[in-house]
Amino acid sequence: MAVITSHLDGPVDAVFTSDAYGEEMARRLGATWVQVDPGRASTPISGTAVRADVAGSWWALPSQVRAWFAKRVVVVGAESTGTTTLAEALGAHYGTSVAPDFLTEWALRRPAGPAAPWHTAELDLVAREQASLEDAAAAAAPRPLVVCATDVFAATLWHERLVGSPSPSVRRLADERRAPALYVLTDDEIAVAPDAARDGDHGRAWMRDRFREELAEGGVPWLEVRGSRVERLAAATAAIDAIIAEGWRLTAPVG
Repeated sequence: MAVITSHLDGPVDAVFTSDAYGEEMARRLGATWVQVDPGRASTPISGTAVRADVAGSWWALPSQVRAWFAKRVVVVGAESTGTTTLAEALGAHYGTSVAPDFLTEWALRRPAGPAAPWHTAELDLVAREQASLEDAAAAAAPRPLVVCATDVFAATLWHERLVGSPSPSVRRLADERRAPALYVLTDDEIAVAPDAARDGDHGRAWMRDRFREELAEGGVPWLEVRGSRVERLAAATAAIDAIIAEGWRLTAPVG
């Protein structure tokens, strides 16, 4: 009851449960008990069933709960290193949602054009929108896995590259985000002809090295993939399969 009341910001009118404990809970909260689907005859689901088989119970979970359970795999890398291609291939392989790269979209339609100087306010916008796209993809995922073509952490490094210095505001948003299950870093071996709107080989190598440094210190599992599209996909799926097999480390229920 201490846990329950600590989350309440006002009186409780009603308690809805299937199990009989709801009657005592309602009494303690000064509320009306409403028993829903006794014995779960019409909707055969329970917290215990969800904990035992998250994927098998996916049909019964509301979007907010799906967003929490969905394991997030984030593909990161320097410009034109195949991050979007790999993210889309992973989404197709697993039959799940993919959160797109908003930074690339914004770079193509920003008012000043892709080659104009960047400002912190733009990266703040990119970071917030990227977080929103990731959460929406997780909530809509048809299975407990979502692939992201980038994330807010990547935006912190793009701020360094595009603006020339770290951003406390973008870093703060990244730190507030829940860590993904896995980062997949794409190598910069793919040749790209530099132009006014692209980093070129030097800029891509710098970004690759910064990703390596940050990921090595971040405490989140990660791997770097290289080679052909088939080789990259095979390496990434092997790591993701292992993470899926781990399941969820859920604390035992109270009582």
